[in-house]
Amino acid sequence: MADNVVASDQCGQIIFYPEWNTLELRWLPSTRQATDGDVRDTMQRFCAEAETRKPSSLIVDTTQFYQWDDAMIEWTFETVMPGFNRAGVQKFAFIAGPGYPGATVENGLQPAPEGPASFPTGWFSTRNGAYKWLAD
Repeated sequence: MADNVVASDQCGQIIFYPEWNTLELRWLPSTRQATDGDVRDTMQRFCAEAETRKPSSLIVDTTQFYQWDDAMIEWTFETVMPGFNRAGVQKFAFIAGPGYPGATVENGLQPAPEGPASFPTGWFSTRNGAYKWLAD
């Protein structure tokens, strides 16, 4: 699977995989020093790419990402998720970083819509687990 970086900034890379119509946001280690504004800019760029490319699936690799707070989650539900709904996304996979405190699909969590999403979101501890679910 070849990487096709379609956008990048100091916080992340946005990669489109045309062979399986999937868009990925790969957060970079620099997010640990980024401001909320920097992170929001990257997320809005990811959303705009999704609305343009209409991928069937999204992946967000959070293995290098800083921790979210409730305000960022609320902003995401209000600002970004509606764009993903408009894009027609069918599945959304998060790859959780080491020490992620929540449950993952590998230990029993079932993918389900989050917030206003019209599609299921799955949290995974491995990239292979996310790929397998997206391919099913």
